[in-house]
Amino acid sequence: MFGRLADPHGENNALSQVLYGLALRHGWGLPPDPSRAVVYLSHAASNSASIESQALAAGVKKGGAAKGELVLAIYELANCFRHGWGVEKDAVAARSYYETAANLGDTDAMNEAARCYEEGFGGKKDKVSWFQWVAGLYALGRFWESES
Repeated sequence: MFGRLADPHGENNALSQVLYGLALRHGWGLPPDPSRAVVYLSHAASNSASIESQALAAGVKKGGAAKGELVLAIYELANCFRHGWGVEKDAVAARSYYETAANLGDTDAMNEAARCYEEGFGGKKDKVSWFQWVAGLYALGRFWESES
């Protein structure tokens, strides 16, 4: 069902594209195909960004109905680049995607962005940037989830 709804030449539904992309990446109910997963996650990000752009242009200050899909798609693309799921590992791209999703309010992405700065993943270690992300998490009532 998600495959039909996610089809960019059919329903082109952003939420279905995220869910179908995750199903493809992890093999949930169908054979794993990480490369196709990245395609669907990219479609989801693009479609959601377009919906959000239209909402903002129409004067909706907090964005439109697709912000959740946009943030989730960007966060999951970051995970693809971090782990090499369907694409070559690219630490710089992963860090950039994590920061983008974090700037849109995703707390999991904030945690990962902080971790990138703590470890020097995708760029130099930066204690100030690490602290800013961790402080942002605490301000939202979330806590820093260190792997160590």
